[in-house]
Amino acid sequence: MAIVFDRSNLNRVVDRTDVLEVIPNQWGLINDMGIFRDRYSSQKRIEIVREFDQQSIAVDRNWDERNSAVGPLTRDSLLLKIPHFPMDDAITPNDIDGIIAVDNVSDAINLETVAGIRLRKMERLRKTHALTLEAARAQLITTGTVYAPSGTLRAGAVATTNYYTEFGVTRTEVPITLVGATDPRTQFENVLSGIQDGYRSGAIMTGYMVLCSPSFFSALWTNPFVTDAVKYFQQSQSLSILTGRPQAAGLDARYRSLTLWGLTFVEYRGGYTIGGQGGTFVPYIPAGDAYAFPMGTDDLFETYYAPANRFGSINRTAQGSYWFEYLNEKDDIIEIMTEQNFLNALLHPQAVVRLYLA
Repeated sequence: MAIVFDRSNLNRVVDRTDVLEVIPNQWGLINDMGIFRDRYSSQKRIEIVREFDQQSIAVDRNWDERNSAVGPLTRDSLLLKIPHFPMDDAITPNDIDGIIAVDNVSDAINLETVAGIRLRKMERLRKTHALTLEAARAQLITTGTVYAPSGTLRAGAVATTNYYTEFGVTRTEVPITLVGATDPRTQFENVLSGIQDGYRSGAIMTGYMVLCSPSFFSALWTNPFVTDAVKYFQQSQSLSILTGRPQAAGLDARYRSLTLWGLTFVEYRGGYTIGGQGGTFVPYIPAGDAYAFPMGTDDLFETYYAPANRFGSINRTAQGSYWFEYLNEKDDIIEIMTEQNFLNALLHPQAVVRLYLA
């Protein structure tokens, strides 16, 4: 600690601690899992083309009959607009004029610099874009819709794209009873069959993930049948179940997990707050819900990026995000302009199954 003047009595000194920063929890499980494949476009609109292959079984023919023929492939397409997410800031002389840099005690006598202010603003803007991407991907998983809250994608009652509606499929939803000594295996079998029947791409699945709200996960690991199943057949998980902190394999200690009957359940407490400190918390996974989907696939979740709306970027392969900085001719403001232009896609929406507490 450093000795500084007592602000209430300049004849005395006090020890000043390092600056205590209060930062909202930054959750990024979906981004960290790597289940979305990034695709970098050169245009602001994309067309998703689906090709339908019809299964055929050959039948026998007389030797002098005409041979059977395989039916033709059929196609349809979906034309989508990539949403635009700009976020701006600025550096002004007032940000550094007479301002002490107090990131740590050793810098307490140093004044702020443009470089220091730029670094902090850059960090906050990057966090904002990362949070937006996580929230958009969570919305896609839980509702099947594209994140575009301002209605820039479409006009009218339907303000965004719903992949279930566009592809003409219905999401499988399975009620789960976890109260008392209920054996939930049959219900979870319905989840597995829903994923397997819904994911029609010919790809090989390496596992099944279930992202759970805290209330769903708590009901799961306190279910007596689940406890007995783990205790007798999965010794490595039994101690963590009894202590209440089942560790998520490959994830940090914030995430609890269980692997049962071929499904890996992960508790996700993440979300974001609207209105700053004391505002409304919006969870990524709604209370009482869980969402199951296959792992190891490369054509289920995709994110398409569009180039920035600048002459130096149009018709060129997009970047994940953009940063532009301009000092005006009056030398009194540095304008910071950032943008991220992305569209999340759920290419096999029927492969995502919703679970909810009955």
